[in-house]
Amino acid sequence: HELVAYGANEPERVADLLGAGVREVVVKRGIRGATVFDASGAVSCPAHPIAQVNSIGAGDAFTAGYLSGMLDDLPIAQRMHRGALCGALAVSGVGDWEQAPTRAELPLLTTSPDDAVR
Repeated sequence: HELVAYGANEPERVADLLGAGVREVVVKRGIRGATVFDASGAVSCPAHPIAQVNSIGAGDAFTAGYLSGMLDDLPIAQRMHRGALCGALAVSGVGDWEQAPTRAELPLLTTSPDDAVR
């Protein structure tokens, strides 16, 4: 397996999965962020502070953002950042997919507030 994502932090489970050949284990912790474990160690990312309207779809949105980063060959830290942003967007409005960014909008997620975007 390439990747396993789940929502609990059980160190023995992470070690078992890595020992069984899973290359990356992503542990999602909601508002407490997420951590990716692989053979080289762990990379953590905080959740993005946002006014939460609902919690539906946050974990799925994080996973979608993380996986899209994998498809774009981004390093783990950038995948985590994209996943966290997608998760934050998911809870910022009503519904579980309406706030999801399109592929064309993904670069906008990392622009500075001072940058002009057209």
